[in-house]
Amino acid sequence: MPDTALPNAPRVVFVVIDSLPPRWLTPTVTPHLWSLAQRGGWHPAGATAVLSAATYPNHASFVTGTEPVAHRVITNRVWDGDRFVKAHHVGPVGATVFDACRAAGRSTGAVVGDHKLIGVMAAHRADRHWPPDGHLPEGAVRDEFRYAADATVLAAIDQTAVLDAQVAVLHLNEPDTACHLYGPDSPEATARFTATDAVLGAIVERLDWDHTVVIVVSDHDQEPVDDSEPVDLAALLVDASAPGLVESDGTAAAVVDGPPLDELEGLDQVIGGRVIDDRINLVWGHPGTVFGSQGYGLQGQHGSPRTARQVAVVSGGHPAAADLAAAVTELRPHATDWAPTLASLVGGELPGATGRALV
Repeated sequence: MPDTALPNAPRVVFVVIDSLPPRWLTPTVTPHLWSLAQRGGWHPAGATAVLSAATYPNHASFVTGTEPVAHRVITNRVWDGDRFVKAHHVGPVGATVFDACRAAGRSTGAVVGDHKLIGVMAAHRADRHWPPDGHLPEGAVRDEFRYAADATVLAAIDQTAVLDAQVAVLHLNEPDTACHLYGPDSPEATARFTATDAVLGAIVERLDWDHTVVIVVSDHDQEPVDDSEPVDLAALLVDASAPGLVESDGTAAAVVDGPPLDELEGLDQVIGGRVIDDRINLVWGHPGTVFGSQGYGLQGQHGSPRTARQVAVVSGGHPAAADLAAAVTELRPHATDWAPTLASLVGGELPGATGRALV
């Protein structure tokens, strides 16, 4: 579609590096990202994730500018009012940044390593998206968890010409897989961070720098875990006043129509929680413990507030990049801030967003 409004508006490239902890933003582990931060700005404490601090709730917030209570991606699954269903089959409730840009006459695109994010973010509403309809093409090179390898994503960026869109949303998945398999501070994970950073560098090389604002974030951190003996919260609540429905989500769990939060926090295995709405509470346990009925041999997990730190880096050669970089350095961003910010940069407005437009 033609880009009709604000002829001097920047191209905006929003890159999510899945599971990259802010502490690994260093000149040796992530030199390309470090260079972007030095040329622009970043918040050393990182941005703040929504809870559950998991991939799908935060990506839904990235595009809607709302909390999970509004977009309904409460955990990595969606609560539809009756049950939890797969997030990519339903998508978020509410308008997205793709809708806002279309209303403003701005083109959009999305290329993601986790193919389910097409549905989770309603990225099929973008003018171009990959993988098509959220299905990886046959023969696509994948990582250990069967998501698209970062090199595959880079090839798709070229294939789709997504960087020609006014707003491009990109996602690199391999760090998340490595953190789950080996732990977030393992040599294997840091090596993967460096490899993904090289792909980021290749993306930056493809940008029309002087006309671009580039934003690089992560969706959550991870924490080391031993999931050999997970906390089976559903079993613990069998004899509770209201057993409810438990949806385990790594180091957090959602409880629907269960005991009140103070009763849940009285369990030895629960150390904190938050009311989501009048039916749902989110709880988390002790460091290193996960929720569920069985373990999967993973060394890293996310969900709890301990994993709620996100990378937040802004750079680019367009004049708007300097203003946004200054804002990000001063104001610690929240996951809900990015969608209204992306829309604002290109002259759009996102109805219903509760996050701040940082410029």
